[in-house]
Amino acid sequence: MNQQQVCNGVQVTDISSASIYISASMPARGRTAVNILVEEIEKRTGIRLPVLDTPPADTRPVIAVHYLTEQGQNAPGPEGFRISTESRERFTITVEGADDRGVLYGVGKLLRLMYMTESHLQAPSSISLCETPHFPLRGHQLGYRPKTNAYDAWTPEIYSQYIRELALFGANSIEIMPPITDDDRTGPLMIYDPLFMMQHVSEVCDSMDLDVWIWYPNMGSEDNWYPASGNDEEFMKPDYLKLQLDERDEIFGSMKRVDHVFVPGGDPGALGAQDLFDFMAMQAEVLHKHHPHAQLWVSPQAFNPTDEWLNVFFENVRKEPEWLSGVVFGPWEKHSLPELRQLVPERIAIRSYPDITHSLSCQYPVPNWDTAFAMTLSRECINPRPVAQKHIHNSTKDDGIVGSLSYSEGINDDVNKFVWSGQDWNPETPVLDTLKEFARLFIGPQFEAGVSQGLLALERNFDGPIATSHQIPVTLQQWKAMEAIADEKVQNNYRFEQGLLRAYYDAYIQRRWIHEAELESKARDILAQAPSLGTLQAMELAEEMLDKKETEPVCAEYKLKCDDLADRLFEHIGAQLTVERHKAIGVIRGAFMDGIDLPLNDMAFLKDAFAIIRQLPTEQERLNALNDKIIHRTNPGIGGIYDNFALNHSISRVEHIHSWADDPGYLKTPLLRHNPAILQKALATSSTSTYTRLIKETLDRILPGLSSPPLAWVTYLNSYYSAPIKVTYTDLDPYASYVVKVMGLWGGRVRMLVNGKYADDTDVKYRGLLDEYPITPDQIPDGRLEIVWVNEESGVGPYINELWIIKQ
Repeated sequence: MNQQQVCNGVQVTDISSASIYISASMPARGRTAVNILVEEIEKRTGIRLPVLDTPPADTRPVIAVHYLTEQGQNAPGPEGFRISTESRERFTITVEGADDRGVLYGVGKLLRLMYMTESHLQAPSSISLCETPHFPLRGHQLGYRPKTNAYDAWTPEIYSQYIRELALFGANSIEIMPPITDDDRTGPLMIYDPLFMMQHVSEVCDSMDLDVWIWYPNMGSEDNWYPASGNDEEFMKPDYLKLQLDERDEIFGSMKRVDHVFVPGGDPGALGAQDLFDFMAMQAEVLHKHHPHAQLWVSPQAFNPTDEWLNVFFENVRKEPEWLSGVVFGPWEKHSLPELRQLVPERIAIRSYPDITHSLSCQYPVPNWDTAFAMTLSRECINPRPVAQKHIHNSTKDDGIVGSLSYSEGINDDVNKFVWSGQDWNPETPVLDTLKEFARLFIGPQFEAGVSQGLLALERNFDGPIATSHQIPVTLQQWKAMEAIADEKVQNNYRFEQGLLRAYYDAYIQRRWIHEAELESKARDILAQAPSLGTLQAMELAEEMLDKKETEPVCAEYKLKCDDLADRLFEHIGAQLTVERHKAIGVIRGAFMDGIDLPLNDMAFLKDAFAIIRQLPTEQERLNALNDKIIHRTNPGIGGIYDNFALNHSISRVEHIHSWADDPGYLKTPLLRHNPAILQKALATSSTSTYTRLIKETLDRILPGLSSPPLAWVTYLNSYYSAPIKVTYTDLDPYASYVVKVMGLWGGRVRMLVNGKYADDTDVKYRGLLDEYPITPDQIPDGRLEIVWVNEESGVGPYINELWIIKQ
């Protein structure tokens, strides 16, 4: 009699005593899938199921794994599988794969359905599935290089296991990188040669029949590196070309398997479009010498490519060179996916290259992200966004693509990878189903509901202003409740640790934001008493109040918990959450723990200003500077309006041509962007960028010698390419004159219009940064003011931080 019970609401049968039955003639890759089934069950239960090539004589449960023998209407298609259960003489689970991959994915689905705990193995009592993947391409990039936030610390064994886990959720492709990309060949955590790791990943993929892709930018060689802003003439010289082709010859020749090579048009690399195609034709010959059936792909992605570059690119695509198999839709492309499909001949496939790893300054940024999170969590935090990822995926599912292979820089996007694979397999899959399978297989059946809902809660933490979020403390309570019942194995599970860390981190940042906002309010109240207290004493008392951030910190235990979890994640999966302790390449490359205590108010700006004002010779000069430059800096005066576009009421004035749901990549819609680095002392360095130079000049206009910008300058309105930015004000006095003052920056290609008329001088290369524009009553006869920035050449849009409407 089979022992049955209910687990997580599902009727299950105990199969701890089961054996696995396979045909004696099962091919090697089928046997590999069966070995994976045996090993993954043993890891979680301690039970090693025997594998038999004849049916067992007794009535104990059986898992039968076979290749599909019949074809028909109800049979799965390529890479598909069928799973069914039967209870007669014995309880039998039958897994039938349509091919080698179908067997693997059937085994993966069975593992995701089972309930595995120490010494116990259970399976749903009734299973009837027949599945075929929706997209033929489903994969992820796992590059072994210093820039990543974890992969460079991995061993071959970790790579093997992670690739296996991705395959169990339906991935059929892994993308790797050559030894030379746009960063160093090696780093402090890389103990293996990059070429060796490429070869290892190729062999692991081949053992499971996964496609091997190489992302291969045109960057030159270790001895003669070609920068992203390089010179085409140098790259295309015969000696240099030979160097590049010889390098590729060596790498391709050393790989057991290469199915596809993807060459980005830019980011990195900066060849002219014609040179790009000429070089790819040469590269094709080298590739096919070693891998005759390998395919070549190219993308039009580049940092702000010119119309001329794009025209030449698509002219070459339309020639349909024999070596070109596909075009890749990736970050920083100007065209939407439907537009790209119209530009590319039907014969040539299109693959998606979604950025699932970054949260800001990226292809799919978190919409209207609170500045406090943008500053502290930065660009590459632990970022489960399951609902958003499903929507982004499905917003392009009907645009004629063959599938996707995600852009990833490490382990921070782990959840997103599995969600994306689930949608690649079947876009109708509820995201909660994938999260439950993720939690059940990787953490344990007892945490299926808690972890799946906890991951959704972490995503909701990003909704709306941090100051008023009721979700953040609830999310922490959920994760702390799971932490309280977790055994040592779960406590040391890196996937559990990642969710737990984010829950504590978010709560700590919220508590700090509330605390530091109050400290700043009290400090400003003290500064308002400067006429009676004296400026020196007022500034001293205000500074003491601001310093309570350090002398009277809130929730210090949360920070200690985050530090401990960060160290454990480094130990368990190589996650590099700090630069010093964990050897991350930079704060924006995953080291968000280095931002955990960044000031969340204007503390740095105020204290910097105090130091300058103290040096002024007279009390009146100090008082004037304190009032005009600090206390009333944002005051628009009676009848005026001040907008900081990081604030909800300000962003509501911005016209959004499309909703986030319709344009998650912001190709046609303005967005909020963030530049957390601006608050750090980088402005005091010798940076020669136009933006940094103009920021320095503007700070000098506030107070000579000032080097710390106000918090409002971290977040700005922007458009990636040609989308206009429109801000509308109503109910102004139609009989009054006003001055519009703008803190922002835009180049000569961007024009500013006020109620339809140009307000700027096209001869000026850069405008903005506290520039002023007069508004006369005849311009606002109905009290309505529309300010529009239009990008006339489809380049990078303006940066708009603050805006004042000052009544005269």
